[in-house]
Amino acid sequence: MQEKAKLSVEAEQGDKATILIVNGRVDGSSVGILENAVQEQINAGNKTLVFDFKDMSYISSAGLRALLIAARLTQKEGGKALFCALADHIAEIFEISGFNEILDIRATRTDALDAL
Repeated sequence: MQEKAKLSVEAEQGDKATILIVNGRVDGSSVGILENAVQEQINAGNKTLVFDFKDMSYISSAGLRALLIAARLTQKEGGKALFCALADHIAEIFEISGFNEILDIRATRTDALDAL
């Protein structure tokens, strides 16, 4: 299996938001999958998104940029983007890059949904 095939994004419709479950590696070769999933939700009128990262194993700078764009898109549409369930090594990447100060990060999916 090639690296670029190691990312999947599942959408679950919740009462308050659409939950995007990101599974695998988000890097330069796979970031388009995440970007397409976000755009698909925005186009469908789902402007509040919760990104569940419990099964995300890696994120590159390209992935971080895509998350920032997703947050801006949802805000522009009058919605919100929240990010949850970061593994310790992913949380460290967010801290080093300063994205923990820019994005709304919650410990669990429940915490994210309760914040809406």
